Formats: sequence, structure tokens, C-alpha cells
Amino acid sequence: MYNFNMSIPTELYFGEDVELKAGDLMRQYGSKILMIYGSSRIFDEGLGGRLVDSLQKAGCTVVCRSGVRPNAEIDFVEQTIEIVRKEGIEGILAVGGGSVIDTAKAVSAGSGYEGAVRQLYENPKAAPEKCLPIGAVVTMPASASESNEMSVVSDSMTGRKIAKPFKETRPKFALLNPALTLTISKFQTASGGFDIFSHAFERYFDLTRNSRLLDGLTESLMQTVVDLLPAVLENPENLQLRGELMLAATVAHNDMLGPGGDFACHEISHVLTEKYGIAHGSALAMILPAWCRRMSCASPERFCRFFERVWGVTGSSWDEIIDNGIGEMESFIRKIGLPLTVPKDLYTIEELAEAIGRPGGAFARLTEKDVEAILRTFVA
Repeated sequence: MYNFNMSIPTELYFGEDVELKAGDLMRQYGSKILMIYGSSRIFDEGLGGRLVDSLQKAGCTVVCRSGVRPNAEIDFVEQTIEIVRKEGIEGILAVGGGSVIDTAKAVSAGSGYEGAVRQLYENPKAAPEKCLPIGAVVTMPASASESNEMSVVSDSMTGRKIAKPFKETRPKFALLNPALTLTISKFQTASGGFDIFSHAFERYFDLTRNSRLLDGLTESLMQTVVDLLPAVLENPENLQLRGELMLAATVAHNDMLGPGGDFACHEISHVLTEKYGIAHGSALAMILPAWCRRMSCASPERFCRFFERVWGVTGSSWDEIIDNGIGEMESFIRKIGLPLTVPKDLYTIEELAEAIGRPGGAFARLTEKDVEAILRTFVA
């Protein structure tokens, strides 16, 4: 039996114009609000103005903080914490995707911690005394950071990405309007979509979960992304399709599919992002087929079920199903426009393997030889 605790307290509001609820919802948690986002583009497109107006009508004073870049940077977080303390901020409204929401989480936790943000994330025992409440307006569906407690920060000193959950930084509410995703580029859509798929994939290969229900839910989500993502790329103005992909992103990584997961592929992807500057989802698109090729011998029956149920692959033997399945997955990745290889002229396989270490565990803790074999598949 698989024992677990699960709570998903984030209020989800989905649909047309839900972002206009931001003021009334945020006012429950304070009157001095930090609105954090990537660039002034949200104001050029009208979203920023609508949110400020909503907050002010609800009686909130708004302090705007732009400049979040891909991957939540510790230096930016620490500078923002200074603003939070100086301005007496009582709550944070994050407007964007995973990097913005993760930045808000780091600011939320860091503002209630006396030490450095780096120490807070690196020390497993370090914890904030309190966290600022967060609300999220999602414009880039992928990470599900809008309804989970995990955040990933990037250390500019070492180049490392550090992940850590803080229960109280899980957003109080998330506003999901598919229309806010219409300006996302095809590459961002494809990369984010594959990240969604990978969150379900990593849970599916945690065999300790041992649940028919969780397996069925997870298979359904992966199959939905496989069907939806090419359709969204071909019909980018279709709000029905975008809405389903947006909801899939949230469901895939907030324990609605059940807790657990192996996450070796995510750990490897963090190093690729650090070393090559590759988008997270794009890195995962290289890693997942390579991981399947290396690890399928550890549980061929599980891999065959995965390829049969999710990809509709058939064959006369386990080996044939797995080979056909990996080929189908790689064809899908090419179809959505993501690369399957990175150049090897920047780093050797050995250097990358050393940086990665021994990731995973719920399916299998990868050995050094496993990591090197996986890397050789796509570092070419």
C-alpha cells in the first residue's frame, strides 16, 4: 500500500475575464500588494492595466516590480525582498508563467527569513518564519507553479538551479484565462506543452504508487497532451484547445494525479538549462526518449503499457513495442518543433555527468554509467 498526504488548497478560477477577480481576491490578504511580472509587455497588451485597476478598485495600493527573466534568479529575488520590506508589502500578485511565480514564491519565503535566499534554498533545515500570501495570474501554462508549493531558483554565482518546496508559498488562488496565452510563441507553447507531459510522465514511472486509478488518470493526461499540443500549434487562436492545455498544465503537477514521481529527467534538465541555456521543456524533450531507451530494461512491462496506452503503439514483442514507442515519441517531438540533440563542443559527456550526479530514485537511482549513456543519445 502507498501511504501519502495530499492537499490542494489553491482556489482555481478558470474562464473568460477571470483576471478581473484579482483585486477582490487579493484584498482578502492585505492592502499593500506587490505585482510582479516579466516585462512591460503586459501593460502594452492591456493586462497590466486591468489588474492594477482591479486591485485599486478593491482598495489595494499597488507596487509594480518588473524584470523577471527565465529562471528565478536569486539576485533579483533578494533585491525584491528589499522592496517588500521597505514598502511594507502584505501580499504578492504574480503575473506570468513558472519563472514569475517561482520568483514570487522565493520572495514570499525569503522575506520571512533572516538569512540569505541562497542559504534558505540550499539548507534542507532552513525555513522562513512566515510567508507572504501569493495570488497568480497565469499567462504561460507549463509548470503548474500556480497551484503547487515547489519553486526553483537559479544561483548566479554557481549557475546551479535549486528546487525546494515551501508549503505556505502555494498560491492562495490562480486565475486561468486561456485568452491570456494567445501571445505565446509556437516554441514557448511546444516547450511548455512538453513540460506538462513530463510532469505526468515522471509520476507514471514511480512504481511505488501502485494504483490503477492514478495510472489511469496519468495516462489520460499524457494522452490528452499528445493529442492537444499539435492541434494548438496548428490552431493557435482556438481558445477551447488552449483552455484544455492550460488546465492540463495545472492538473499535471499539483497532486491531482497523486503525489510521488521519479523526476530524474527533471534533474538532468536543470543541468542542461544551466550549461546550455536551453528552455526547460525543450531539454526534457531530449531527455525523455533517451531515458526510456536506457531504463526500459528495468521494467519492460511498464514501458510497454506506457507506449500502448499513451501512444497507441503495438508490436509482437516487448522489445518491438518499446522501439516503436520511442520512435513515435521522437516523431511527436519533431512534429511540435523541438530539437532532439545538443552540440557536444561545449562540454564533454563526463563533465555533464559529473554535474548531474545520480538523479532519480522512485523508479531507479541512475548510476554514472546510466547518466553517461543517456547523455550520449542526444549530446552529439
